[in-house]
Amino acid sequence: MYLSKEQLTGPEVEHARSESLRIAFATPEYVTEKYFDGGLANYLHRVAAALAHLGHDIHVLTLSEIDEAEFEHDGVKVHRIRNSNGWFHVDRLSRHNLPSTIQLLDFSVKVYRKLKSLNSQHPLHLVQFPNYSCCGLVSMYRLRVPHALRASSYRPALNDADGVKRTLDSRMVKRLEGLQLRRSRFVYTPSHALKQMLTKEARLSDVRVIRPPFYLETHECDSSVYDRFLKGKKYLLFFGRFQLHKGFHTLAQALPRVLKQYPDAYAVLVGRDTKSVLAPSMADYARALCGNYTERLVVLDKLRHSRLYPVIAGAHLVVLPSLIENLSNAGMEAIGLGKVVIGTTGTSFEELISEGATGFLVPPNNPEALAEKIISSWVDPKLEQIGAAARQRILEFSPDNTVETLLRYYREILHV
Repeated sequence: MYLSKEQLTGPEVEHARSESLRIAFATPEYVTEKYFDGGLANYLHRVAAALAHLGHDIHVLTLSEIDEAEFEHDGVKVHRIRNSNGWFHVDRLSRHNLPSTIQLLDFSVKVYRKLKSLNSQHPLHLVQFPNYSCCGLVSMYRLRVPHALRASSYRPALNDADGVKRTLDSRMVKRLEGLQLRRSRFVYTPSHALKQMLTKEARLSDVRVIRPPFYLETHECDSSVYDRFLKGKKYLLFFGRFQLHKGFHTLAQALPRVLKQYPDAYAVLVGRDTKSVLAPSMADYARALCGNYTERLVVLDKLRHSRLYPVIAGAHLVVLPSLIENLSNAGMEAIGLGKVVIGTTGTSFEELISEGATGFLVPPNNPEALAEKIISSWVDPKLEQIGAAARQRILEFSPDNTVETLLRYYREILHV
């Protein structure tokens, strides 16, 4: 079954249509921008488009590298915001010790100005900010509009998993994001795993879990990448950023054993290459570890959904061995296409996968356990059955089941 926002039906949805809200989302990335990486941008697009489809007046304020145009995309009014050239000069005054901090604060100021303008034109009911990038910090102090904060990560844990060097800049960004979290009265997250982390580590007392709407975003697939590189190959697939917190290094370390065990197997890695404490290029790190099996390693740059979906659909297994995760967007996309996913325990994958029934789970950061699981799953005769069961489970995240929950939360905020 194909999930789409057009599936919004029923009496609860009719109630949602009857009370139109004017809502703004601020974000450092959105699907209209070429540089976006995935999770946050895709989540916001699904939510914003679903709400617009219900008749709500939805605005997205996104950081842009292109211009400051305002336009409509999938029923959503998009407002591009560029960072000021002046922040480079301020960074120079700090002796280049605070590049990210200054850039994020500049973006936060510009978000406030745009929200203030939108609110003066016609009052906003509510604004939603991400915890990532602290783009709502200035608005929380200056803008008299109720707001919600959607947490998709926890910076200290993320930095530890990625081995981020503790610099003045990284410490300042962490403190600003922490301040934004503490300043927000209404915080929600998609997973119980992240809620527990925020409750324990950030000491937040009231975090709500609200599942994100999920649907496959296009029927118009372009199989050119699949046809050129993968047609006729039996492969396992990783897609996402090549970062440590995504467990990319764990998979790279497990691959030689898998490729040795199955001479007909290929490994396909799709996403943005990054540097880490292990290597200046994680793609090269994987190639070096695979050694004599490198010819069966296919590395591709990140792909738009139209080209990515055929690659996912053609995979024998999808492997996402994250060290830390928040209801993996990649996992939901793979499951939505009927693929069996190998995820990790303690990282919210348990909220998508039941071991052996709708996928497989392994301990994080354990290459040996991951290799064993891939090897045993590769020849599991029930793969198709497991994939079908997982696909049925993901229906719980359809807009029909999730958007009204989010709207009830918004209305709860408005009536406090």
